[in-house]
Amino acid sequence: MAKIYKKILFDLDNTLIDDNENRRYAIKKILNERKEEVTDEKLESFIELDDKYWKDRAEGKIKDPYKFKTLEEKTTWVRAGRFMMYFNCPFEEAVEINERYIEYLKEVIFPIKNAKEILEYLNKKQYEIYIVTNGPEKPVENKLNSINAKKYIKTIFTAEEAGYMKPHKEFFDKFFKKIDTYKKDDMIIIGDELEKDVLGGIQNGIDSCWFNIKNMKNITEIKPNFEIDNLLELKNIL
Repeated sequence: MAKIYKKILFDLDNTLIDDNENRRYAIKKILNERKEEVTDEKLESFIELDDKYWKDRAEGKIKDPYKFKTLEEKTTWVRAGRFMMYFNCPFEEAVEINERYIEYLKEVIFPIKNAKEILEYLNKKQYEIYIVTNGPEKPVENKLNSINAKKYIKTIFTAEEAGYMKPHKEFFDKFFKKIDTYKKDDMIIIGDELEKDVLGGIQNGIDSCWFNIKNMKNITEIKPNFEIDNLLELKNIL
């Protein structure tokens, strides 16, 4: 007998929203502001650096320089870090760059194919839909509104709110507390990253679905319950 799910936990970036295109747009605006040459190589090098930066933080390879007084102070330092690396600039300048970058992320949104359609389908089937994202808090609502999807979302939960990133236990514990339930049997998490979304599900007792949009071979020991390469395939599961 197939398992019955009630709560659907969606990652956002590169699951419902094409974050790579979104980031290319924003960093291009920053480069133009700085009167630096814009090339495909520069755009891709930022995407690679940004991906590695967040992956290294999630794996604990990048340590905070000291104990922050507030979550806001920590968030400011963390988000400035990648720009200090990319532009080889001081912290204060990186903070300003990050603030503008976040604003640019909200300007033009690129949805993943069939994102709106699957959310509409799941809503009609009366699933509870949640967003669980490591992305910055400010652009989330704008991203969802851009695909007319916020109306389908019961709760948005971000790493900024948690003070931790997926796949860490603390992220999920705070999410469970926010939605006031620790019942995991009726939950499934859907995301594009094995090391964050799928592993987060496995380590925290939640079934998982890997959105393998690039059709990559899974050479890890992280094994999702399901694997799809098109969001409409979720109709076969849910």
